[in-house]
Amino acid sequence: MMVNTGRPRDSTIDDAILDEAAKMVVENGYGATTIDAVARAAGTTRPAVYRRYASLAQVVSAAMSSRIVFDPTMDSGDLPTDLQVLQTQQVAFFTDPLVVKAMPGLIEESSRNETLRIRLLDDFMGPRRSAVRRALEQATARGDITGDTDADLVCDLLTGPLLLRTLMPSLGPVDDAMVAVTVASALDAVRFRAAGATRLENP
Repeated sequence: MMVNTGRPRDSTIDDAILDEAAKMVVENGYGATTIDAVARAAGTTRPAVYRRYASLAQVVSAAMSSRIVFDPTMDSGDLPTDLQVLQTQQVAFFTDPLVVKAMPGLIEESSRNETLRIRLLDDFMGPRRSAVRRALEQATARGDITGDTDADLVCDLLTGPLLLRTLMPSLGPVDDAMVAVTVASALDAVRFRAAGATRLENP
């Protein structure tokens, strides 16, 4: 028996919703952006937006998440290089105008909304932690670090300073200097041995 699964969702509307939400937040600020305005600009309706997202915050979170994609196949054969690439991608994310404008409002709203808080953790930290964990697993397999590393903590060492400066820009820029410092801190935390040094034995 054939089951009617309904009309397929229009991916062009999906893209338009995220694009228009991003434009409005950059131009007008997170607080001045509404679902109604996003729906009109995207050429769709308020119910159509709510079929996809439970709130404006989730729309904006999804738009931010689409700004960066970590390559799941990346393996340069060198942990410092892998972390450098990851952090360079993170700098591009944290200096994106949408992220700069939206992140403070989303963080503040997530403090009152558990669903949004979980969504942000999944959308925002999930891909980062997966990418860092993969880089560390590859380094462990090469014998460059031991296998007892807390990958989530290393990810937080890399991401935390960039997030802090995005939320409090008076502390300083998110730039190449931050990449160098955060990568060095992460390498120190995992007790990385440079090429030519005695390789570490896995426990």
